Amino acid sequence: MRFYIFLLLAFFSISTVQAQTWNIETGNNLTRYLFTNSAGFNPSYMKSASGLHLAVSRENKLSRVFVYDVGLAYNQYNNVGDVQSIPFSYQADYMGIAAGIGPSISWKKGLVFSAKVSGALQTLINGNQFLQNHYVDLANDDQFVGLKGFVGFTVSASKQVNQQTALFISFQHLDTVTFGNTTLNLIPSTLSFGLKIATK
Repeated sequence: MRFYIFLLLAFFSISTVQAQTWNIETGNNLTRYLFTNSAGFNPSYMKSASGLHLAVSRENKLSRVFVYDVGLAYNQYNNVGDVQSIPFSYQADYMGIAAGIGPSISWKKGLVFSAKVSGALQTLINGNQFLQNHYVDLANDDQFVGLKGFVGFTVSASKQVNQQTALFISFQHLDTVTFGNTTLNLIPSTLSFGLKIATK
């Protein structure tokens, strides 16, 4: 875990001479697993579970109204359930790049509201399933490994604290791009808080 936090902080330390805003955020994912088997049936015994969200991104203006951001994100996409009174759980740690684009509107008293179309490319870095008192490595499960694409939206509100710093809260909803029989779709909803730091 320390390594991934260090990687996010190292990414944050990279800057250019141009004016920009860095977003640092932490929050919580509530992830729905959508397993569809060959009969088109999605098991109802799986329940959403919470997991950690960490991200750092650089935000730039395209115009007076539109902005875009690109960064790194670490997410825990977890799930729990039980079958015939036998409990099980999934813990899947993903990391990758995330981006968004959309309007950002300034309001009174330093308030700014934004809505973005969001996307991400992430890959499994660690994961396991706990079932019947033992762990199964998800690195050997084709439904979890490989590059996964996500699309969705992000809405956020920020409040300027001083000339360089603002606090923000955001909500993001993503869905995996592909869907089909015998595939897993991860559907995370993320609530996060963070800092916006303007640099030159």
